[in-house]
Amino acid sequence: MKADLSKIPSISGNNGYSLRCEEVKINGESAYCSYSVCQHTILAFKENRLPRTSFQSCATAIKEGKCKALKMMVEEIRKGESLYFEDMTALIKEVEERNKQARTIKRKRDSVTINSMVKKSTTSQTAITDVYAALLEETTKETHEQIDQHMEAKQQ
Repeated sequence: MKADLSKIPSISGNNGYSLRCEEVKINGESAYCSYSVCQHTILAFKENRLPRTSFQSCATAIKEGKCKALKMMVEEIRKGESLYFEDMTALIKEVEERNKQARTIKRKRDSVTINSMVKKSTTSQTAITDVYAALLEETTKETHEQIDQHMEAKQQ
């Protein structure tokens, strides 16, 4: 039998409230979980709809009475009101409105920019496309210089 969602105030998908859960670990650290997702997971567990391979740490926490979200749900149901609810629609509207009102800062005509500070070279070096060939050429050049020095020393 499915639960009556009208009796669970914060179960809306519009709820942006999240909680730090000691039972769910990500890379060994406590995870931040969506309260609404936790509520749906709890209901799926209670109604035997939660697959055995899904949300295993949640299922264990619920069985052992360690699930923080379950305790929060009970508190809300007893009080009959949303205690853990952040309206995402209102938050999104607020951010959009703030973005509309934001002014872009216009640069003054003569102000210094990073590009104006970088010294530009009129000559450019050719790119080395074949590293092996460049190393071979450098080594050969050094070897020839050493041979020339050796020959000069012998002649003296």
